[in-house]
Amino acid sequence: MRERPAVIVPLDGSGIATNALGAAQAMARIMNAVLYIVHVTGEPLSEMELIEHLKLGQLNIKDFSLHQIIGSDVVDGVLRFAAGVDTKMIVMSSHGYSYNPEHLVGSKTFGVVTRAVDPVMVIRPDMKFIPDASWTPRKMVVPQDGTPTAAAVMDQVFRLAELTGAEVDVLNIGVMGEKRPVEPGTLVIPQYLDHPRYDWPAWASEFVERFYKHRPPGIDLRLFEREGSPAQVMNSFALENGDDLIAIGWHGHFEEQRAPIVKELLQIADEPVVLIWSRE
Repeated sequence: MRERPAVIVPLDGSGIATNALGAAQAMARIMNAVLYIVHVTGEPLSEMELIEHLKLGQLNIKDFSLHQIIGSDVVDGVLRFAAGVDTKMIVMSSHGYSYNPEHLVGSKTFGVVTRAVDPVMVIRPDMKFIPDASWTPRKMVVPQDGTPTAAAVMDQVFRLAELTGAEVDVLNIGVMGEKRPVEPGTLVIPQYLDHPRYDWPAWASEFVERFYKHRPPGIDLRLFEREGSPAQVMNSFALENGDDLIAIGWHGHFEEQRAPIVKELLQIADEPVVLIWSRE
């Protein structure tokens, strides 16, 4: 018997963490997946104690399972559990009990997003709109820079689009004064960003043909181009274009100068951000 797909939402008992519960229910419903509510604890609780501790109200989903994992390493416990089921997505709040708006993400979220091999949807507690169980993302925006590494995440984007039925908007962002990507095989954007793009149609056609010709049937994909600060452009584009979430590939590193765009997105995005691990 084929295993049901799984959506996992880790909760620590804080009200901040439950901000992710609505989006997790929505994604499980849309994907026809089982929602696994996971809590890592050093002391086992009864079912009623666990429900009360996690501040679980009425869940608006048919298939869910409540799991407590006995242990002290929250990140390891969540990731081990995710590895044992057919995980399609982990949904979690950017912070938990230790919420501090000056910190990009809490320590547990940091551990999960930097180690998870599955897509992780991050819900900021100060977003303008916190998704609830009825939320249905119709469109997602995916930034691309023409590099093979960036294009590699499209396989997971397409799988996500198949599961959710969402349209895919590919956004290529030109940045004045920045060095071009040097990764071998990169299809770089036309050079003169301050002049009319007479070669843009040809470039766009080659871009789609080169990176997206293997997309599954039925996936609607559109290519857009904008200029400016990448995170700011992504956020404003999503708002203007009606995209419900931002899916972005990254290498799983937050250290020092790494992942500046991801860091800024997690600070300013008005939409849920789905981080997709692109292996180096």
